[in-house]
Amino acid sequence: MSSIALLTRPRGRNDSLASRLIEAGLSVYEAPALSIHVLPTPRPLPEPGNLYLFVSRQAVDAYFSVARADWPCEAWAAAVGGATRDALRAHVPDAQILAPSMHAASDSEALLSVIQAQELAPAQAHILRAQRGRDWMAEQLRLRGWHVTCHALYERTAVVMDFSACRVLAQDPQCILLVTSLEALDAIDASLRHHGLRWPDALRAVTLHARMERQLQCQYADKPAGALQVKLSAADDVSLFHAILNASRLSH
Repeated sequence: MSSIALLTRPRGRNDSLASRLIEAGLSVYEAPALSIHVLPTPRPLPEPGNLYLFVSRQAVDAYFSVARADWPCEAWAAAVGGATRDALRAHVPDAQILAPSMHAASDSEALLSVIQAQELAPAQAHILRAQRGRDWMAEQLRLRGWHVTCHALYERTAVVMDFSACRVLAQDPQCILLVTSLEALDAIDASLRHHGLRWPDALRAVTLHARMERQLQCQYADKPAGALQVKLSAADDVSLFHAILNASRLSH
């Protein structure tokens, strides 16, 4: 019996990954845990010397949903991870993009190291994100002399996943959960409770950050050792494909 990949990223983000997984012989169930809505808020214009930090691919899409001129020289675009960097490449020259290497963690800590290594003169930094987000990077940049403004370009809204998706997660031992944000993890937990279901006794999951792994571990704190098996992955589809494929080969 083939493994089932439960893909919970927002709608429109799963098509390529789903196709790869099906070609590899896995079953796929798409069940977005969050919906994304672009906000009609002002976008800061890119100016030389300033830093524009995109926290996600959704931030890139939301920022460039408004037509704008060529990206100016010496304006820096920063990406937290590889998927965000790849999305930026459609709008910003490679030489103006700062991002962790493909072998580094896809998180704010790794990106801060890249920014520091560039030895930029502190100026105005714009953090382009959802309505809510982690404030760690803003605090670190301010400590280093940057003037920081956070811009909410989109909002994430929890979706009540349908009963069949929640039943796959709660009851099918072949299920592999892909969850890529803490907000999505909260939404999944709320959906299970909405349908009167609980987290399964054993779970294989793929996620992006140690923070999400720790949150999952809290769900399984009272379970036997080995009940939770988590694969960490970069956010791009190729990395996620290999992580899910590897997780499918694990046994509970």
